[in-house]
Amino acid sequence: MTANYTEADYNHHSPEIAQDPYSFLAAVRGKCPLGHSNELGGFYFPTTYEGVKRVFAEYKTFSSADGAGLPDQLVRLLPVDLDPPSHTRWRRVLNRFFTQEAAEADRPRIQGLADELIDAFAARGNADLVNELTRPFLAMTTLPVLGVPLSDRQMLSEKLLWMVHHRLNDHDGWVQRYGEIAAYLTNLVAERRTATERRDDLLQCLIEEEFDGRMLTDTEGYQVLILALFGALDSTSSAMSGSLYHLGEHPEDKARLLSGEVPWAGAIEEFLRFTTPIQTLRRTTSKETELDGGLVPEGSFVLAINGAANRDPAKFPEPDKCIISRDARDHMSFGTGAHICIGRHYARVMIDICLKTVLRRIGDYRIEDGFQPDYTASEARALKTLPVVFTPAAAPVG
Repeated sequence: MTANYTEADYNHHSPEIAQDPYSFLAAVRGKCPLGHSNELGGFYFPTTYEGVKRVFAEYKTFSSADGAGLPDQLVRLLPVDLDPPSHTRWRRVLNRFFTQEAAEADRPRIQGLADELIDAFAARGNADLVNELTRPFLAMTTLPVLGVPLSDRQMLSEKLLWMVHHRLNDHDGWVQRYGEIAAYLTNLVAERRTATERRDDLLQCLIEEEFDGRMLTDTEGYQVLILALFGALDSTSSAMSGSLYHLGEHPEDKARLLSGEVPWAGAIEEFLRFTTPIQTLRRTTSKETELDGGLVPEGSFVLAINGAANRDPAKFPEPDKCIISRDARDHMSFGTGAHICIGRHYARVMIDICLKTVLRRIGDYRIEDGFQPDYTASEARALKTLPVVFTPAAAPVG
């Protein structure tokens, strides 16, 4: 096997690429589908569905133990920066907070939060559905599950969102915020150890459960919590806002969902495929290996680009169209294999409640005239804002 690849300087932190990564990736796929970029220290990236799936599935060849971010995070994030069997043992303990049953049982609380947020702007006739709905909705829903006080929601949301999207263009600011969040979360773990009231949340689990035969230190608890917070305050919000953007631009799809012509469950999978909230995750090769028609040397960084997999026309015909009636259940938005997203069941419930509630309460909303979408750049890709107008509601729902 020759060292075939397409030289193309992909960088998921580039604001320019973030606006339309899919055209860039399609051009690479049309040549040798294995790409190589000199950005961020150099890495390879498959652009086919099967290539990305293989990177996620074959953890012995494509290891997470050297980190899943590019560039590296300042601390090891647990358990994503582990390979099985250590990763498996951690996930077995953590999984119970994120089961499908737990998410479904939480529907009444989540529904109440969605209505509360919409109550705040329903009578106004306009809103920014990113900053007034999807981002705060995600934080208000997930922070109690993690054990973080809601009073700290705004502070954590602002710091973590900044950290996700600015770690290349302001390194000193990134390091500063990492230190502030580390101090906050380490103190939170320590405070819970001395609390008299026991709670059934992830934080309680971190101080009570044994991991590999021992209790976690406060620092390790922080390493788990910060990873959970990255997911809790950004990724699912981008899936919701991207879905609302599509429905605002395609009122015919609103009508098909409301009439029952297209089932909600299937449409949500297509929204997840089309929006791909988490775009990339990094792996490191443990040996020389063939990938997408090229050869990747041992010790190389490989970027698994979920968005490339989800826009591969060999897997999803007309991939750049959001076709809500298509069967998109095999999308790669949650990854696959051992590291499949632990929060996927909660994400589906939140998306379901958010979209249904918006269509029920302000269903005639449309995107503000002249709006041009602007996306954040990082592992997560999300709309920065989504201004809409609609018929004002007479009064909040009881």
